[in-house]
Amino acid sequence: MFEARIDEVSVLKSSMKTVSNLISEGLLQIEEDRIRLVAADPAMVALVDLRLEEESFETYEVDEEDKIGLNLENLYSILRRANSDDSVTLEVDENQADFHVTMEGASTRNFSLPILNLSEDDIPSVDDLDQFTSTVEMESSLFSDAIGDAMVVGDSVVFESDGHSLEIIAEGDQSTVDFRVDEDSPGVVEIDGSDARSMFALEYLNKMSGAKSISENTKLRIGEDFPMRVEFTAPENASLSFILAPRIEED
Repeated sequence: MFEARIDEVSVLKSSMKTVSNLISEGLLQIEEDRIRLVAADPAMVALVDLRLEEESFETYEVDEEDKIGLNLENLYSILRRANSDDSVTLEVDENQADFHVTMEGASTRNFSLPILNLSEDDIPSVDDLDQFTSTVEMESSLFSDAIGDAMVVGDSVVFESDGHSLEIIAEGDQSTVDFRVDEDSPGVVEIDGSDARSMFALEYLNKMSGAKSISENTKLRIGEDFPMRVEFTAPENASLSFILAPRIEED
């Protein structure tokens, strides 16, 4: 049996909204001290790692660790119905036939989702990436603005850092945009490391930037023609990070 109740539902809703925009199905890993979701999109371009620590919840009870397959789009459709002052309980009964969501506020509403038979082989590894050469942390609104500017111009964007500054460059058929910040720029928390340059698809980054509502800052880890890690950490003991595969730059 698993049961967890959360009163501050905004982080859960915002996280699941961003995740479901990228991935339709996934395995919720019900662990002794947290809920975790690691999944990749069908094209294997983006990977999601969502962690909701036990401290995020008012109550958290797990009889046995388990993995629960769910349609994440349907789960978000339910969670979006929660009001800001609702208490939300997530539950799996002993029969493990359904995943239950109960919302308690001015009224009590009960929803259920079928548990899907998803393979554990679909859980990708996120622990073998160690070739990041530059780290940049900035206010999430600044990161979102940079991605929004690049979306006006093209469908891909280059991230380039020398360990002291960051450039985000997009080129279209008739226009370009060059976003640049350094260690002393307003809204920049940290720029550290050495040379890094990689190109990425803006479609994915635009969806990821939707997680700005759960975290004041965004941390980027970049390498040379290497995947990028984009991290959002919420104060309520929750984190949402992404791994995005690079595009190959044409000469």
